[in-house]
Amino acid sequence: MFDIQNISKRFSESFVLQNFSFQISRGDKVNITGRSGIGKTTLFRLLLGFEKPDSGTISFEGSVLTDASVWELRRRVAYVSQDLNIGTGKVQALFDETMSFRANLKYKEGAAIEIPQLFDYFELQDSLLQKDIETLSGGEKQRVAIINALLLKRDIFFLDEISSALDKPLRIKVLDYFLLNPDFTVLSVSHDNYLPSGVEIKALKLN
Repeated sequence: MFDIQNISKRFSESFVLQNFSFQISRGDKVNITGRSGIGKTTLFRLLLGFEKPDSGTISFEGSVLTDASVWELRRRVAYVSQDLNIGTGKVQALFDETMSFRANLKYKEGAAIEIPQLFDYFELQDSLLQKDIETLSGGEKQRVAIINALLLKRDIFFLDEISSALDKPLRIKVLDYFLLNPDFTVLSVSHDNYLPSGVEIKALKLN
C-alpha cells in the first residue's frame, strides 16, 4: 500500500529523516516510536503530502505521490492528531459540519445511527452531544475526535498519541478498536506498550 524509498527531510541544517525506507501492506498495524522531535509527526505530514521530502520517493498503491494524486490518498486516510483543539461550539455541530462536506454526504444518514453506538463503545454520555467543546475534558475531546474520524468511513488511520489523555481501561478500548479490525491499516504514534493478543504489530523506530 505504501512504499517509501530513501526519503530525507530536513529543517534548517538538521535532518528529521535521512535515507528512510519502509513498506506498509493493507491491513498492517504499525507502531511508530522514537524520541521527541525525531520526526514522527513529520512522517505523517510527508505521507499526506503536506510536506515534501528533500529526496526519495513516496508511493501509494503503486503510484508515486504527486500534487494531483495525493488527493486520492487523502480521501482514504483519517488523521487523528494529538492536538486537543478540535473546534468550538456544540459537539453535535462538529459532527454535522463533518457530514456536510460533499465527500461525506453519503454517510450522513448512517452517522445518525452510528454516533450513539460509538458513544456507547467509547463510554461517552449522549448528553455530551449538546455540550460546548470548550467545556470537555482532554479525554472527552480525544474520544470525540476519534468518533469524528470514524464517521468518515476511511480504511487507513494515522493516529498521533490519540489515547494520551485517557486512563488505562479506556486506552485499551481505543487501541483495541483500531488494532483488532483486520480491515484497518493503522499507523500509530504511541508510547503505550499495550499489545492485544493475536495481532501482529510492526515496530517502526525512528532514530
